[in-house]
Amino acid sequence: MRQLLALTLLAAIMIAHPALSSAAPYREPFPIERFTLANGLRVWVQPRSDSESVAAMLVFRAGARYEPRALSGVSHFVEHMLFTGTERWSENEIKTIIRGRGGRWNGWTGYEHTTYFAQVAAADMPLALDWLAEIAFRSTFPADKVDKEREVIFQEKAGRYGWLINTLDSLGFGYELDRDVRRALYPGSTLGQRIIGEDDSLDALDREALLAYYRAYYTPANATLVVVGRATPAEVRRLAEQYFGPVPAGERPAAPAPPPATPAGPHAVMVRGPLATDQTTLMIGARTVGRGHPDRAALDVLGELLSRELQEEIRYRRGLVYGLWAYNTVFDDTGYFVVSTTSDGARRDEILAVVRERLEGVKRGELDPVRVDEAKAALIGRWALAMEDNVSRASYLAEWTSLLADDAPLPDRVAGWEAVTPADLIRVSQAYLVPEASFVGTHRPAVTVTSGAIGAGAVIGVGLLAWVLRRVARRRGEGR
Repeated sequence: MRQLLALTLLAAIMIAHPALSSAAPYREPFPIERFTLANGLRVWVQPRSDSESVAAMLVFRAGARYEPRALSGVSHFVEHMLFTGTERWSENEIKTIIRGRGGRWNGWTGYEHTTYFAQVAAADMPLALDWLAEIAFRSTFPADKVDKEREVIFQEKAGRYGWLINTLDSLGFGYELDRDVRRALYPGSTLGQRIIGEDDSLDALDREALLAYYRAYYTPANATLVVVGRATPAEVRRLAEQYFGPVPAGERPAAPAPPPATPAGPHAVMVRGPLATDQTTLMIGARTVGRGHPDRAALDVLGELLSRELQEEIRYRRGLVYGLWAYNTVFDDTGYFVVSTTSDGARRDEILAVVRERLEGVKRGELDPVRVDEAKAALIGRWALAMEDNVSRASYLAEWTSLLADDAPLPDRVAGWEAVTPADLIRVSQAYLVPEASFVGTHRPAVTVTSGAIGAGAVIGVGLLAWVLRRVARRRGEGR
């Protein structure tokens, strides 16, 4: 009777709390309140009562994927300009206001988002939101700062490449293997552009072009405010209305077009740019799926598993490399799986053979369930450590701001990883790691510092020998 009562009670609890049932509806990984201001600004709040700080992020749907070739680098250039002056503050004030309260701030540009954040003590949250609203929506783009920031950006990208370097790069003698892999997987897509921009486009961008892009993309309708930490949704709503509410709504530009289909592979990507030594960088993988795809969790686990197994074989047993990583790079609508390492160029084919054989082994079902569980546990543990930090948690939320509808739940990554089985790894490897979608990328330097020095030494030696022979011949002639 006691057992029957207990089972009845448990059933009642599971009915009242469906999240406890095996047939439970989806749960978000942590509670988020979402609302939208009248001007279209979306606001996501994740309260953490046990925290003493607040991380506030303003995320715009703007980045390299939104740029035509002639404006390559404009998103990043605009990011720089937002810190140079506003209607109320000078450049120096912008960069010291948050730090003066012990906080930190920054901004960064990616392919699909440009993000600004301030992390402060909980009591200073009004200052953080005021600061974000001011730099994002009231920047003045001082005319005397444009050329200064242009030069700063060129220094950030290690200077101007110049005609010769750019020509060599177009012929395959560059050094950005990852970019050239993306160009092979997404031909004609803006995913193949540099986030920082090109020499010619950066030189051509003037204040008017920067302002035009800023006015088109920096609107409340195209932005999401993410707040994580010791804050209540009601408090954030009040402050968001105060600091962001008066800004005119503006438009929400269209999302970038999905990347075109990858031409049938396998694709061999070769980069021959110079390095200090003759080490070769190797990338092996295939085009996969994007951020929100159901197969992403299995690809994550596969990456963790292969990182461990290939490290053991190639690094610990054979001593061929220092480090090796496998991972799935994701964008909103696409992605690609990569096994990457750097080694002595003479061992490149041996490493490639080992990686290929292991990938084929996964397809054949050669998996140890214990090792799969260990890979899942590592992902979950790393996630738990990252989510302790408010900025890391806000950054994770920011990734989803351009993809999720207001009523769509935030994916539970831990639940996704926990659900992955060895059969899932076999399935995704057979589905995605196929020759027609695959690539092998190699950065094998045509010239190294060592070979260049030897070559230069040989040229100098030949020149000296010719000079000596001429001197000897001249003296003999003079002797006659």
